[in-house]
Amino acid sequence: MALLGHVGTLTHRQIAGWGWETDAPDMPLWVLIAIDRKVIGRCRADQFREDLAVEGIGTGWHGFSLDLPAGILLPKEGYEISVRREGDGQHLPGSPYVLEPAIRIVPDL
Repeated sequence: MALLGHVGTLTHRQIAGWGWETDAPDMPLWVLIAIDRKVIGRCRADQFREDLAVEGIGTGWHGFSLDLPAGILLPKEGYEISVRREGDGQHLPGSPYVLEPAIRIVPDL
């Protein structure tokens, strides 16, 4: 099955995007989100996104979002984030992603 998708929001507090299987256009898919190869969440890509509907990507109901509790990802750390289709583990296009540190500590000179 052809897998299309994109992660548009990648922060230390939220991961959001969309995923769609062209061979099952009306079926929402499940995605697994992992940090440094450890699965931290599972989302159903069934949220409506007007941009997808306008572009003719399925029904437009292919968005997903995972809110991360404070402290799971430390702002001064960077991480490798993967977003994969549940079942066969195929990565969304562009995955794995690199989340750079949000805070850089500069020592006093």
